[in-house]
Amino acid sequence: MAVKARLLSWLLRIVVAAVFVLSAVSKMAGIDQFEVYVYSFGFLPLNVCFILARLCIGLELVLALLILAGWYPRLTRLATLGTLLFFSLFLCYAALVGRNDSCQCFGQWVQMDPIQSLLKNAVLILLVIWHFHLHPKPLLPPKWWLLAPGLLAALVMPFVVSVPDNWAFGKQRLPYNETYLDTALQPGQPLEVRGLGNDRRVVAFVTQRCPYCKIAREKLDGIVSRHGIDPSRIVYILPSDITQELFISITHGARPLVMLLDGREVVATYHSRNIDEREIASFFKE
Repeated sequence: MAVKARLLSWLLRIVVAAVFVLSAVSKMAGIDQFEVYVYSFGFLPLNVCFILARLCIGLELVLALLILAGWYPRLTRLATLGTLLFFSLFLCYAALVGRNDSCQCFGQWVQMDPIQSLLKNAVLILLVIWHFHLHPKPLLPPKWWLLAPGLLAALVMPFVVSVPDNWAFGKQRLPYNETYLDTALQPGQPLEVRGLGNDRRVVAFVTQRCPYCKIAREKLDGIVSRHGIDPSRIVYILPSDITQELFISITHGARPLVMLLDGREVVATYHSRNIDEREIASFFKE
């Protein structure tokens, strides 16, 4: 029985750790979507969500490492169950407010709504309790000088693999063609017909199938919702709205190109990764 219990303990250890690793890696692979999902609830600024998303990934890697090592079982059990319970409460909130989109628990690899993910967490909690009930033996004698660098590396890895957008891009501005833009804003021209050139707008030049354009849209939608901005102030321009030739001439082919337009004056430009929530919110409050 002792041998069977030991084998079962190792099997549970590998399964639980593998789930946390898979969850972390899949989120990392779809980090843009995970960031936007966290931001979409409107609790925190976009720049904070960049950091929080990576901390969640790092925490999952840390838990996987602790479970595999088998060190400090009481601390590991409390941390693992506490994390799963916190995520479960968050999923309950998502379900209660009517969110039925993917919770990003496994990134873009496995689409799960909050209810499905709650069931997954319930099973995982049972496996964790079962595993620690078997009193698993450590892989090696616990040594802080082995554990500390591994835990630090696991926590820092997401920030190295994908540097947060606000750290990497900052105030980087996208170029555009001023002459073509000004012409398109003249009376009777394509952008003026769309209601641009008279007051303050966010103008986003996007295309239908561009994944980065989708991310930009979702970030802008979150900013509108979080700061109570009139949605009509955000204008999306497709090539079909102003002709392909004019679209390319204004944007130099870059997409998305997001700009703050005060009348005919361009105050700032962004791409999908450096959209500045604070600057956009201030732009409409002045």
